[in-house]
Amino acid sequence: MVTDPAPPAASDPQTGASPKPDPALYTARVENSGGTSGRVQIRGASAIALEALADTPDGAVALPTGGPTPTAKGFNPEQFLAMAWSTCLGETLRVVMNAQGLEHPSQVSVEVGLHPDPAGGYRFIPRALVSIPGLDPDQAQRLVDAAHARCPVSKLLRGQGVPVVELIVQH
Repeated sequence: MVTDPAPPAASDPQTGASPKPDPALYTARVENSGGTSGRVQIRGASAIALEALADTPDGAVALPTGGPTPTAKGFNPEQFLAMAWSTCLGETLRVVMNAQGLEHPSQVSVEVGLHPDPAGGYRFIPRALVSIPGLDPDQAQRLVDAAHARCPVSKLLRGQGVPVVELIVQH
């Protein structure tokens, strides 16, 4: 089952066809099993990044950050977005299935591609691939659709929610 929160691209007024995005400059790939009670696997994560995880004096965990390259020594925004969406969608799917008395393992894989934006700069194109082994495909699709409609990260990716950026002035 595939669900894609990206809004459809504007159609070509002459042909009616949707333009294909430029090839991704980089794609992060993440798999979640078990929602918020499970685990996330980051494909291609640098072992250096994992070794650099550190506790800070105030008890927080410091995650190294890096650019979107295979040799980066930290995690990049594409990976963080993929981890957030795969975990949230996986947990929401688990809740939706539990509400219907279903207990099937599921896996949510998310790819976040970094693409040039025709308006300038870059844009993300995320895609979730969901599997629920052992369920009828029609039933599984209904569950995936219900989870996608309910998942807070899916809602944000569809434009439901207003991100707020505030400047904090320190004196």
